[in-house]
Amino acid sequence: METWLLDVRYGVRQLLRQRGSSIVAVLTLALGIGVSTALLSIIDATMLRPLPYPHPEQLVEVGVEEVQPDGRLSHPTASMEDMRLWQKADDVFSSVAGYGRAFRGRVVVGDQPERIEVFQITEDYLPMHGVAPIVGRNFTREETDPGSPLVALLGYGYWQSHYSGRADILGLTVRFDTEVAAIIGVLPPWFEPTTPVMTPLRVPLADYSHRGTGRVSVYARLRPDVTIDQARERISARMAPLALPGGRQTIPVRARIDSRLDSELAYYRTTIDVLAGSVALILLIACVNVAGLLLARGAARQSELAVRASLGAGRARLMRQLLTESIVLALAGGALGVLLAWLSLDAIVANVPLSMPTSSPVTLNVAVLGATLVLLVPTALLFGLAPAIRLSRVQLGAVMARVGRQRGSALSRRGGQLLIAVEVALAVILVAGAGLMIRSFMRIAAVDLGFSRGGLVVMDVLPLDQNPAVHQEYYTSLLQQVRMIPGIASAGIVDNFSLGGASSFSSVTVDGKSSGGMFFRVTPGYFESVGATLVAGRLPSSTDGPTGQRGVVVSELAAKTVFAGAAVGRQLVRAFPNNTPWTVIGVIKDLQQGGPLSTRREPEFFFPLEINQYDLNTAMSVVMRPSGSISGLFERLRQVAQGAGPRVLVERIRSSEDMFGTTMLNPRRRTVLLSLLGGLGLALALVGVFGMTAYSVARRTTEIGVRLAFGARPGQVVGTMVRDSALPIAIGTVVGIGGALLTTSVIKSFLFATPPNDPGTLATVAIALAAIGCLAALVPAMRAAKVDPSTSLRAE
Repeated sequence: METWLLDVRYGVRQLLRQRGSSIVAVLTLALGIGVSTALLSIIDATMLRPLPYPHPEQLVEVGVEEVQPDGRLSHPTASMEDMRLWQKADDVFSSVAGYGRAFRGRVVVGDQPERIEVFQITEDYLPMHGVAPIVGRNFTREETDPGSPLVALLGYGYWQSHYSGRADILGLTVRFDTEVAAIIGVLPPWFEPTTPVMTPLRVPLADYSHRGTGRVSVYARLRPDVTIDQARERISARMAPLALPGGRQTIPVRARIDSRLDSELAYYRTTIDVLAGSVALILLIACVNVAGLLLARGAARQSELAVRASLGAGRARLMRQLLTESIVLALAGGALGVLLAWLSLDAIVANVPLSMPTSSPVTLNVAVLGATLVLLVPTALLFGLAPAIRLSRVQLGAVMARVGRQRGSALSRRGGQLLIAVEVALAVILVAGAGLMIRSFMRIAAVDLGFSRGGLVVMDVLPLDQNPAVHQEYYTSLLQQVRMIPGIASAGIVDNFSLGGASSFSSVTVDGKSSGGMFFRVTPGYFESVGATLVAGRLPSSTDGPTGQRGVVVSELAAKTVFAGAAVGRQLVRAFPNNTPWTVIGVIKDLQQGGPLSTRREPEFFFPLEINQYDLNTAMSVVMRPSGSISGLFERLRQVAQGAGPRVLVERIRSSEDMFGTTMLNPRRRTVLLSLLGGLGLALALVGVFGMTAYSVARRTTEIGVRLAFGARPGQVVGTMVRDSALPIAIGTVVGIGGALLTTSVIKSFLFATPPNDPGTLATVAIALAAIGCLAALVPAMRAAKVDPSTSLRAE
C-alpha cells in the first residue's frame, strides 16, 4: 500500500510539473466523461427505473384477442365484465385493476373555468402499484358503481396549486360541468405527477359486458411463480367464445398479456442506443487524444525511465507507475466531468427526444456516480495501456547513447499518423449522424402544408351552456368582435385546428358512389386567415350556410379522387345529417392538417360551421392573422371571448409558432442533441490533429532547420508537414464514411425523407472533415516554416 501511495504521489507531481499538457488531457477526459455521466443518468431513469414500483417485472397489461372467421385477429378493449373475471383468477394474478381517461378531460367550474385531464381507476389500481394516498383514503369497489356518489383523489401538484396544500382538504368538492365530486384523498408527489384528478372508473350497466367501447384498459400483477406464457394460457382457457350475430357461430377469444416493463424499455431503447453509441465514440476519441499526448510526452521521460530501470525497476514496475499516473489523470478528468454533467444535465435532458418518466426524474444519484467511478477504470486503461507498454520498453544502451545529443521519440511518425486516422474516422461517424439529422430537419421545415404556417394566432373557446343555438349565436358574435380588434387582418373559425390531433372522418356520396374523407366545418374568413391557395371557384361567404346555397369547399385531392378533376358546380350528398345535398363552390390546395410529419393524405371537405348537440363539449378554434405585433393581444382576446356572450371556457391561446414548435419538438431535440455530440466529437478530433501535427513539428525541428539551411522554401516545409497529416486524414475520412454507412441505419426511424446513406450528406461531411482537419494541421505546419536554421543547428 505504501508503494502504491508513493506512485500516486509521484503521479500527481508529474501532472503538476507539466501543467499545460495535463490541463489539456484533463479537459479532454472531462468532456468525454461528462457526457458519459449525463447519459448514465438518463439510462438510470429510463432503462433501470422506468416503472418505479415494487417488482416491476410482475406488472403486465391484459387485453382481449378475438379470432375472426377469416383468421384475422382483432384486439377490442376489454369490458368491465372481462376485468372482473380476471380479478377472480387469483392463481394467476395477485391483483387486477382497470383504468381509463375521460374523453377530452373534464371541465372544472370555478371562478376561472378550466379543462383538466381526469384519470379514472378501479379500487385495486393504487395497491397494485404499491401506492397509498398521503392524505385520506383510496377508492372502494362500491364507488365504481355508476349510481354511487362521485368521489375524487387529487394529484399532489393540483392540491398545491388549486387548494394551497390545505390540510383540511377532505370533504371539500371539485365541481365538474355536470356533477360534483367529494375529495377523499391526495396522491403522493411522485405518482402520476402530471395528473390533476383521479376518479373511480364507472362503466354504465348497458356497456358492462360490451368490448371495444374504449373505456376499460387493464393492468395486472402476476404471482411470483407464474410466467407470462402460463398466465396467457390459463386466462384464455377461462374466457368464453364470442357468439356472432344470429347465434349460429362462435369465434375463439383469448387473453393478450404483455410485460409493461418490456414495453417501456422498447420505447426508450432505440434512442438510448443511439445516444450510447455517440457518447462511446466521443469517449473513445478523448482516450485516443490523451493516449497520443502521453506518448508524445513520453519522449522527455525516457531518460528518467532508463535510470529507474538501471536501479533495478523491472518492466512490470514501470508499467504500474505509468498506469497509476493514468488513473490519477482519469480521476481528475472524472471529477471535472461529473461537475460538467451536473451543470449541463438539465439542458441535456431538455433536448433528449423522449418523454422522461415523471415518476423517476433524471438525477446524478449515488448509482450514477458509482457507475461513473467504475467507468474510469476501463477509461484509464484505454488511454494509458498503450503508452505504458511502449514507454516501459526501455533499452538502456540506446537511451544512454542519445543522452546529450537528441532525445528519442516514444511516438513514431507512423504512430502519430495512425492516431490521427483513428480520431478522424470516429469523428466522421459522429458528424455523419448529425448531418443526416440536420438534413432531415431541414426537409421537415420545408414541407409545403398548403397554408402559411407563420403569424397565426389560435384561440380555443367553449361556451358552458348546453344549448346548441346559444353556441351558434355566441361564435357568430365572438367572430364579429374579434375582427373589430385593431390589427386583426382576418379571422375565421374551424372546428379542429390541432395539427396532428383528432379529426373527423366521414363519407359523402357523389353520383351514387360513396367516398370517405376528412370533414371540417369553417366560417368565412378561415381560408383567408390561414393563407390557403384557391385553385378553382371561390371561397365561402355568409350565404353558403345550411339555410342558404349549401356551398362546400373541397381540397385538390378530393377534386381528383372524388370528382375526377371537375369539382366546381358538382353536387355531393353528406350522410350526416339527413343526407343533405351540397354544391361544390371552390377547390383549394391540399391543407396538410396533420402537420409536417403526417404521412396521411385524405380528401378534405370544408362545410359551413353549424353547431349540433354533439359539439356542446367541443371547443371551436378561432384562427386569426394579425397584421403585425399587437401588444397584449392574448389578454385582449381572452377578455373579448369572456364578454361576448354566456360564460365560456377559454381553453388556450397559442401562436402558430408554438403549435408547430410542439409538433416538431422531438425532431428538433434529436437534431440539436446529435449535432452537439457530433460537434463535440469533431472538436476533440481537431484538437488531436492539431496536437499530433504540433508534436511532429517539434520532433522534426532539427530536420526542418537542415532543410531550410540547404535552401528549402518555407512553402515546401509547410507542404511537407501538411502532407504528413493529410494522408491519415484522408484515410480516416474514407474509413469513417464506411463506418457511417454501417452505423447510420440505427437512426433510420428518426429521419424524414432522408435515407441513412444519403450520398449528398455523406459527401458534404467527408469534404468538410477533410478540409477542417487539414486546416487544423496547417497552423503548426506554418509555425514550422518560421524555424531559425542557425538556432536549430546550434541546439543540435
